[in-house]
Amino acid sequence: MAVSSCSSSSSSLDRVTSDPDASRRDGSIVEPADGGSPDGKPTPGPEPECTAYCDSVLDACKDSHAQYSSREECLAFCTQFPPGKAGESAGNSLACRQFYAGSPARTDSSGYCGAAGPFGGGGVCGDRCPIFCELTMGACPSEAGVAPYASYPDCQTACLGFAYKDGGADGGGEPPTGPTSGNTLNCRLYHLREAILAGTGCENLAATSAACN
Repeated sequence: MAVSSCSSSSSSLDRVTSDPDASRRDGSIVEPADGGSPDGKPTPGPEPECTAYCDSVLDACKDSHAQYSSREECLAFCTQFPPGKAGESAGNSLACRQFYAGSPARTDSSGYCGAAGPFGGGGVCGDRCPIFCELTMGACPSEAGVAPYASYPDCQTACLGFAYKDGGADGGGEPPTGPTSGNTLNCRLYHLREAILAGTGCENLAATSAACN
């Protein structure tokens, strides 16, 4: 009587089990779930990138929640942000703003567009005065002769003395449309937009400002 051979079956099984990285179910390789990595751990999110960030924040934050007056303005600001790490949701970085410009801002514009915007949402993606001073010193460098402050500490000291009107209380806030006058940080944040986008109006950011008085 002939004896059947199992060599072919054993050889096939050896080929399957010899690959320790192959995850199989019913004989087929199982692909990682969307948004996950091969080991099943969640991925941190997309890398911070200006085009993706501006696409998100301009789409999610419109009308009274708008954070930028144009795509050009958004891209100009974006180049000034520290990149940060993908997926982080705190600290002055592009990554933090990009995080909130995604699902959070699309779901709740009033709650998260401020964090997705240039000035951090009042402590979510950075604090206003450090952000104001970092952006001011970058847009208005001393070597160009247009610096409104002698140093970063001087800017910080002055900034702490500026009044700030929260947008949620009276509409002053941080919108691209102003306010354009008044001795407030709000006014200076508005004119900072002009300095970053066009390289003009640095004098309006100073402690003694003709525009913000």
